[in-house]
Amino acid sequence: MADPATVSTTAPLTRGDRIRAARKQRGWTQGQLGEALGVSSQAVSQWEQGRTDPEIDRLQQAADLLGVQRDWLTSGLGPDRSEAQGPAPVIAPFAPAIVPGADLVGARDFPIYAAAQGGEGHLIVTFDPIEVVKRPAILEGVKGAYGIMVYGDSMSPAYRWGDMALINPHMQPARDEVHVFYDHGPNGEAEAIIKNLISWNDRMWKLEQFRPEKQFDVARVDWPICHRVVGKYNRR
Repeated sequence: MADPATVSTTAPLTRGDRIRAARKQRGWTQGQLGEALGVSSQAVSQWEQGRTDPEIDRLQQAADLLGVQRDWLTSGLGPDRSEAQGPAPVIAPFAPAIVPGADLVGARDFPIYAAAQGGEGHLIVTFDPIEVVKRPAILEGVKGAYGIMVYGDSMSPAYRWGDMALINPHMQPARDEVHVFYDHGPNGEAEAIIKNLISWNDRMWKLEQFRPEKQFDVARVDWPICHRVVGKYNRR
């Protein structure tokens, strides 16, 4: 839970900042919070940016879901969570689809590529499989589907070092979903980044990483290839 003592020493948090802090502490994406509240991820994004405000009953519902006090979420007054309130309700945090063994199908024809550390926190992906495993059901029949061995912890806890991210190269970009971005097509070695996609326009991708938490823009001309991550194998 966000600790007011750690955030009140700097610039005062806006209501949107408090919603974002509580959501991040819960480990949720904007899409997950929106789904729980019956609104779109774009609506949650608007709240967090201070462009719109949720209705009072929606704020109460958000406070209950995120395990914080409504007064703190609304105005910043009081503690974020009282001792009497007890622990936050146990609700599934953000997590990609984890593929169990029973959902592996067909022959071993699913390539896994290695990633190594590149400059500026980027990855170097070599398109020469280090392993070929059974194809997950979620990617059955998907031409060109593949996996990448995750390197680094910038997307933890959703994707940890050593997890295998499962990639569908044909799905369209989607807000609040994790994607792999490449500097060129899948041949030889390519520079890549694995990040959560917040939004985009004709020129830029707006991305998010979880550790350390930050959002940033990158030019689409530098990262023209965008492939959707649809699940993972947990690290062994």
